[in-house]
Amino acid sequence: MLAAVPVLAWQHHDAAAPVSAAATNARSAGLSADGVCAPRLLRPMLPSGLLSLRHDGATRTYRLFVPARDDGRHALPVVVDFHGFKADGALEEQRSRMGVLGVARGFVVVTPDALGTPRRWNTPGDAGKADDAGFVTALLGELASRYCLDARRVYVTGHSNGAEFAAALVCRSPLFAAVAMVSSTSEARCPAGRAPATMAVHGTADPSVPYNGGLVVGATVPVPAAAAVMRDYAARYRCGAAPARYRTSPGVVAVRYTGCAQGGDVLLDTVIGGTHLWPSSPEARADPNTSPAGKTFDATGAILDFFSEHRAPTGAR
Repeated sequence: MLAAVPVLAWQHHDAAAPVSAAATNARSAGLSADGVCAPRLLRPMLPSGLLSLRHDGATRTYRLFVPARDDGRHALPVVVDFHGFKADGALEEQRSRMGVLGVARGFVVVTPDALGTPRRWNTPGDAGKADDAGFVTALLGELASRYCLDARRVYVTGHSNGAEFAAALVCRSPLFAAVAMVSSTSEARCPAGRAPATMAVHGTADPSVPYNGGLVVGATVPVPAAAAVMRDYAARYRCGAAPARYRTSPGVVAVRYTGCAQGGDVLLDTVIGGTHLWPSSPEARADPNTSPAGKTFDATGAILDFFSEHRAPTGAR
């Protein structure tokens, strides 16, 4: 098992990631060969709840969820969950319940807030806008200085614009083990040699990001169909030619490519009749336009199952 130090060593393809004071402090935090940390090397733990971190001249906020049974010695996996356009971390947690469900399964969960009015993650990474990728780097460096984190089990997920950001983020470093996109199937853009396990959850009746391809609301360039995007991931990551097709629950059809490079899978969960809402969220359950599958499919549980199956390759930096 790797040390937590690689959390601090991410490199952007366009520029080096900024090194914050929190990241510098985190260099003293690490895992031993058997995945056990030395608590004396860690700074005091943070309380779960709404917290802040100063980065790039701005005070950035995030919500932290830590398993109650954490003893500070055994390496924990981490999920970063990004909200959609016009939302925030509080609304994302209401929708996904990733914090509540994740900590129950032993994950540290972080739900950050984007900047802007309305809030929006900086994709594809405009230089003149918020340094969101650097913020995530600094944030995980801060957490690595306080908690025993497993550097091979760092995962990202998100909804809509947050899903697009998550898909871009995993291409920046081999540290990330897997990504799960909800209601936005972003195209494969990782460089050669990068093949993080990739999952998407997409409803066929999504009016904002069309499942069968077309114009995203507010955009002028059409996007390809979700199934075509996932086939491209599978081809790019050299997965097995014939995917498995099966129903995960009523109204949900899975297409899964296995045998991919670096041990990853590519999975598309299609929610028949599902809209743009996070499946089984309070909004989805109250939505007269979504399908029974959109109201009941446990997308968060499926994502945590997928993450639990994957680790970053040994030696990732």
